[in-house]
Amino acid sequence: MKLLSLALIMLAALSGLSLAQKTKDPCADAQTTAEMRDCAGREYKQADDELNRVYRKLMAKIGNDEGRKTALKTAQQAWIKYRDANCDFASYLNRGGTIEPVIRYNCMTSMTVSRTKELREYLEAD
Repeated sequence: MKLLSLALIMLAALSGLSLAQKTKDPCADAQTTAEMRDCAGREYKQADDELNRVYRKLMAKIGNDEGRKTALKTAQQAWIKYRDANCDFASYLNRGGTIEPVIRYNCMTSMTVSRTKELREYLEAD
């Protein structure tokens, strides 16, 4: 009976470990270029979503000051063009290779996180 109980406990522990492995973040141990690309793309999307959320919040906070809204919109559009061109340059040496999108996404994520921080500072200063 004790052996059966011990076997059931071990089986439950192994089942829990298997479940934990299945729910683990697949990006924590990305091995293939395709996995790295997909994970980098997801990370960029999250950063871009946050940037857009902070941007909308700042625009709402500016309110009816159309001149300031226009200035922010112009700055943001110029920043997007700069980010895209800069990340094209950063990934240029790898163009056509399977790692190119990973490098580009990583660049875009980094720059987007920085821009979000800048916009958040404007939001908090007002």
